[in-house]
Amino acid sequence: QLGEVELSSVRELEVTRPGVGSIVFHGATDCRELDLDALVHLGVGELLVYPVQAQKPPPGEGLNKRATVTMYQCWPPNGRGHLEDASSRERYRAKIRQMTEDKRARFIDYDCNTGVWKFQVEHF
Repeated sequence: QLGEVELSSVRELEVTRPGVGSIVFHGATDCRELDLDALVHLGVGELLVYPVQAQKPPPGEGLNKRATVTMYQCWPPNGRGHLEDASSRERYRAKIRQMTEDKRARFIDYDCNTGVWKFQVEHF
């Protein structure tokens, strides 16, 4: 319900799908021409920003910029609660960290007990 002026510079824009996750686009975002439903797909264990590559602007423009992602329901393969000892949980957390870094993102946190994974990207 923002006006034209407010939409032209939305600070720390957050897109959330309850029970699935959220993404915070850092800085100011001009939302006047953005169809967020078409541009951001947030599913369990999956995030797509600009699913159609031809629509993706250069890094730093639109939504193709630094963002922090929080994903819920990211459980170990055997499901929640199956990594009961601390060493197993730490090994799995290290695996998630490596997977995050392999995708050129910055790992922030992962919790085996809650299934919450948080990371940051410079652009998409």
